[in-house]
Amino acid sequence: MKNILKAIAMLLVVVAVVFAAGCAGKTGNTENETPGNTDQFEPINPEIPENVTENNTTQANETMGTGQVVTEADRGKTISLKNGENFTLNLTEDPTAGYTWKLNLSEGLIILDDEYVEGPNPQNLEGVPGTHSWLIEAVSSGSQKVTGIYNRYWENTTLVEENFTLNVDVV
Repeated sequence: MKNILKAIAMLLVVVAVVFAAGCAGKTGNTENETPGNTDQFEPINPEIPENVTENNTTQANETMGTGQVVTEADRGKTISLKNGENFTLNLTEDPTAGYTWKLNLSEGLIILDDEYVEGPNPQNLEGVPGTHSWLIEAVSSGSQKVTGIYNRYWENTTLVEENFTLNVDVV
Protein backbone atom coordinates (compact mmCIF):
# COMPACT_ATOMS: atom_id res chain seq x y z
CA MET A 1 0.00 0.00 0.00
CA LYS A 2 2.87 2.38 0.84
CA ASN A 3 4.41 1.76 -2.57
CA ILE A 4 1.15 2.68 -4.31
CA LEU A 5 0.85 5.92 -2.33
CA LYS A 6 4.49 6.78 -3.11
CA ALA A 7 3.89 6.10 -6.81
CA ILE A 8 0.78 8.31 -6.85
CA ALA A 9 2.62 11.09 -4.99
CA MET A 10 5.54 10.87 -7.44
CA LEU A 11 3.13 10.97 -10.40
CA LEU A 12 1.43 14.09 -9.02
CA VAL A 13 4.81 15.81 -8.58
CA VAL A 14 5.79 14.99 -12.19
CA VAL A 15 2.45 16.29 -13.52
CA ALA A 16 2.81 19.50 -11.49
CA VAL A 17 6.36 20.06 -12.81
CA VAL A 18 5.29 19.46 -16.42
CA PHE A 19 2.31 21.80 -16.02
CA ALA A 20 4.44 24.53 -14.44
CA ALA A 21 7.07 24.21 -17.18
CA GLY A 22 4.40 24.57 -19.86
CA CYS A 23 3.18 27.82 -18.31
CA ALA A 24 6.58 29.34 -17.59
CA GLY A 25 7.63 32.33 -19.66
CA LYS A 26 4.27 32.93 -21.31
CA THR A 27 2.10 35.92 -20.49
CA GLY A 28 -1.15 36.57 -22.27
CA ASN A 29 -2.42 34.94 -25.42
CA THR A 30 0.25 34.96 -28.11
CA GLU A 31 -0.97 32.18 -30.35
CA ASN A 32 -2.31 34.60 -32.99
CA GLU A 33 0.51 37.12 -32.99
CA THR A 34 2.92 37.37 -35.86
CA PRO A 35 6.49 36.74 -34.63
CA GLY A 36 8.40 39.99 -34.21
CA ASN A 37 5.28 42.12 -34.49
CA THR A 38 4.18 43.39 -31.11
CA ASP A 39 2.19 46.45 -32.11
CA GLN A 40 -0.43 44.98 -34.43
CA PHE A 41 -2.73 41.98 -34.30
CA GLU A 42 -2.53 39.86 -37.42
CA PRO A 43 -4.51 36.64 -37.22
CA ILE A 44 -2.92 33.57 -38.69
CA ASN A 45 -5.54 31.60 -40.59
CA PRO A 46 -4.55 28.67 -42.78
CA GLU A 47 -8.06 28.61 -44.28
CA ILE A 48 -7.86 32.06 -45.90
CA PRO A 49 -8.65 31.81 -49.61
CA GLU A 50 -5.82 32.54 -52.05
CA ASN A 51 -7.13 35.88 -53.27
CA VAL A 52 -7.61 37.77 -49.99
CA THR A 53 -5.47 40.51 -48.53
CA GLU A 54 -2.54 38.40 -47.41
CA ASN A 55 -1.99 36.96 -50.90
CA ASN A 56 -2.76 40.07 -52.97
CA THR A 57 -0.32 42.36 -51.21
CA THR A 58 2.66 43.63 -53.18
CA GLN A 59 5.59 45.73 -51.99
CA ALA A 60 4.45 48.57 -49.74
CA ASN A 61 4.53 52.19 -50.83
CA GLU A 62 6.13 54.85 -48.65
CA THR A 63 2.78 56.59 -48.21
CA MET A 64 -0.84 55.65 -48.55
CA GLY A 65 -2.46 56.61 -51.85
CA THR A 66 -3.02 59.93 -53.48
CA GLY A 67 -6.27 58.93 -55.20
CA GLN A 68 -9.84 58.66 -53.98
CA VAL A 69 -10.66 57.68 -50.40
CA VAL A 70 -13.44 55.12 -49.98
CA THR A 71 -15.15 54.40 -46.64
CA GLU A 72 -18.01 52.30 -45.29
CA ALA A 73 -20.36 55.08 -46.44
CA ASP A 74 -19.50 54.06 -50.03
CA ARG A 75 -20.73 50.46 -49.55
CA GLY A 76 -22.40 49.20 -52.75
CA LYS A 77 -21.32 52.21 -54.84
CA THR A 78 -19.27 52.30 -58.04
CA ILE A 79 -16.11 54.34 -58.52
CA SER A 80 -14.18 54.99 -61.73
CA LEU A 81 -10.41 54.80 -62.14
CA LYS A 82 -7.93 54.88 -64.96
CA ASN A 83 -5.68 51.87 -65.33
CA GLY A 84 -2.70 52.41 -63.01
CA GLU A 85 -4.55 54.74 -60.62
CA ASN A 86 -5.13 53.85 -57.00
CA PHE A 87 -7.57 54.51 -54.19
CA THR A 88 -7.53 54.11 -50.43
CA LEU A 89 -10.14 51.97 -48.70
CA ASN A 90 -10.68 52.84 -45.01
CA LEU A 91 -12.81 50.50 -42.89
CA THR A 92 -13.39 50.50 -39.13
CA GLU A 93 -11.88 47.41 -37.52
CA ASP A 94 -11.57 46.06 -33.95
CA PRO A 95 -8.83 43.39 -33.92
CA THR A 96 -8.55 43.52 -30.11
CA ALA A 97 -12.00 41.89 -30.05
CA GLY A 98 -10.98 39.53 -32.87
CA TYR A 99 -12.97 41.29 -35.60
CA THR A 100 -11.06 41.91 -38.83
CA TRP A 101 -11.90 42.49 -42.48
CA LYS A 102 -11.08 39.82 -45.03
CA LEU A 103 -10.97 41.37 -48.48
CA ASN A 104 -11.43 39.67 -51.81
CA LEU A 105 -10.33 41.55 -54.94
CA SER A 106 -11.03 40.77 -58.55
CA GLU A 107 -7.94 40.03 -60.64
CA GLY A 108 -7.69 43.57 -62.02
CA LEU A 109 -6.98 45.08 -58.59
CA ILE A 110 -4.00 44.64 -56.28
CA ILE A 111 -3.21 45.80 -52.77
CA LEU A 112 -0.07 47.94 -52.69
CA ASP A 113 -0.10 48.60 -48.96
CA ASP A 114 -2.24 48.10 -45.89
CA GLU A 115 -2.04 49.30 -42.32
CA TYR A 116 -4.09 49.38 -39.14
CA VAL A 117 -4.19 52.56 -37.07
CA GLU A 118 -5.62 52.43 -33.56
CA GLY A 119 -8.44 54.84 -32.88
CA PRO A 120 -8.23 57.62 -30.32
CA ASN A 121 -8.12 56.08 -26.85
CA PRO A 122 -7.39 58.75 -24.22
CA GLN A 123 -8.56 56.51 -21.36
CA ASN A 124 -6.53 53.46 -22.51
CA LEU A 125 -9.61 51.26 -22.73
CA GLU A 126 -9.55 47.75 -24.18
CA GLY A 127 -11.39 47.02 -27.42
CA VAL A 128 -11.39 50.49 -28.95
CA PRO A 129 -11.68 50.13 -32.73
CA GLY A 130 -9.40 51.79 -35.22
CA THR A 131 -9.15 52.07 -39.00
CA HIS A 132 -7.69 49.55 -41.42
CA SER A 133 -6.51 51.22 -44.65
CA TRP A 134 -5.67 49.48 -47.90
CA LEU A 135 -4.02 51.15 -50.88
CA ILE A 136 -5.50 49.45 -53.93
CA GLU A 137 -4.33 49.91 -57.52
CA ALA A 138 -6.19 49.18 -60.75
CA VAL A 139 -3.99 47.02 -62.97
CA SER A 140 -6.52 45.83 -65.55
CA SER A 141 -9.33 47.55 -67.47
CA GLY A 142 -12.93 46.51 -67.07
CA SER A 143 -15.39 45.93 -64.26
CA GLN A 144 -13.59 45.09 -61.02
CA LYS A 145 -14.86 44.45 -57.53
CA VAL A 146 -13.75 44.62 -53.90
CA THR A 147 -15.74 42.54 -51.42
CA GLY A 148 -15.12 42.10 -47.74
CA ILE A 149 -16.50 40.29 -44.73
CA TYR A 150 -16.06 41.49 -41.16
CA ASN A 151 -15.87 38.71 -38.62
CA ARG A 152 -13.66 36.69 -36.32
CA TYR A 153 -11.58 34.36 -38.49
CA TRP A 154 -12.06 31.41 -36.15
CA GLU A 155 -15.87 31.61 -36.26
CA ASN A 156 -17.99 30.04 -38.96
CA THR A 157 -19.61 32.39 -41.46
CA THR A 158 -23.31 32.75 -40.67
CA LEU A 159 -24.37 35.19 -43.42
CA VAL A 160 -25.28 37.84 -40.82
CA GLU A 161 -21.77 39.33 -40.73
CA GLU A 162 -21.15 42.86 -41.90
CA ASN A 163 -20.20 42.93 -45.58
CA PHE A 164 -18.64 45.49 -47.87
CA THR A 165 -18.86 45.67 -51.67
CA LEU A 166 -17.35 48.25 -54.00
CA ASN A 167 -17.59 48.17 -57.79
CA VAL A 168 -14.67 49.66 -59.67
CA ASP A 169 -14.88 50.62 -63.35
CA VAL A 170 -11.35 50.76 -64.74
CA VAL A 171 -10.85 52.53 -68.09
